Amino acid sequence: MKTLVLMLATAATFALPGSGIEAAAQSLLPPNTVTADTRQQLAKNYEDKGDIARARDEYGSAVNWYLLAIRYNTRDVGLYNKLGIAEMKVGQMDQARRDFALGIKVDPSNVDALNNLGAVYCLQHKYRPAVRYLKQALALDESKAVTHLNLAEAWMGQKQIDRAMNEYARALELDADILTSTDKEGVFAQISTPEQRAMVDFMIAKAYVKRGNLEGALDYLRRAKQDNFKNLATVWDDPVFTPLWKDPRLAEIVKPKAS
Repeated sequence: MKTLVLMLATAATFALPGSGIEAAAQSLLPPNTVTADTRQQLAKNYEDKGDIARARDEYGSAVNWYLLAIRYNTRDVGLYNKLGIAEMKVGQMDQARRDFALGIKVDPSNVDALNNLGAVYCLQHKYRPAVRYLKQALALDESKAVTHLNLAEAWMGQKQIDRAMNEYARALELDADILTSTDKEGVFAQISTPEQRAMVDFMIAKAYVKRGNLEGALDYLRRAKQDNFKNLATVWDDPVFTPLWKDPRLAEIVKPKAS
């Protein structure tokens, strides 16, 4: 694995100019020529630079800094997670999938790495491996709302509607703001197919009604309408939506059936 990391670092270091990356690369010390303490310090320094680049949305630079950090610390699953997330931000999905998998090899019980790998598979429409890794993550920690959300998306991709509905509901039960939060734990895979998105919006509205969040339900029904959900009128037949039937805002979203 050290050889692989060295090759990756060499190939990626000169991908982006500036930010001191070239200078850092030129002054690299071979890991086997420095003490363990020095390796740890170098890795931490490069990781910090990667974190700063990520905070500035400079994800290409972040990728390079994290690769340099991994050169000196190949046993830190957190580094692989950070690298994979930065790679996803610049569209390097295959690389991200590989690096999340490397993180799992370092720590097979790391929930974030399992979630993130499952999310990448989901975004690549490889739903079966996505489900496998996401289930592994939940078996280790069932309380991760973002993992339930990703599993819901994976089930949606396979048109397993009931299973997806259960996972959406569980995600919302664990974290009512998970769908709007900008500070999620781990990667969130969101299906972009318009037809699937419209159905998901409707299902989320249904989940919100069950939780008693009628404002949230109305918001997602509006989204479903904007996404041209074909079965929106079923709100007037589905008893789950009974708490909304007397709310005039529902009639503004979808007209009641003629009596």
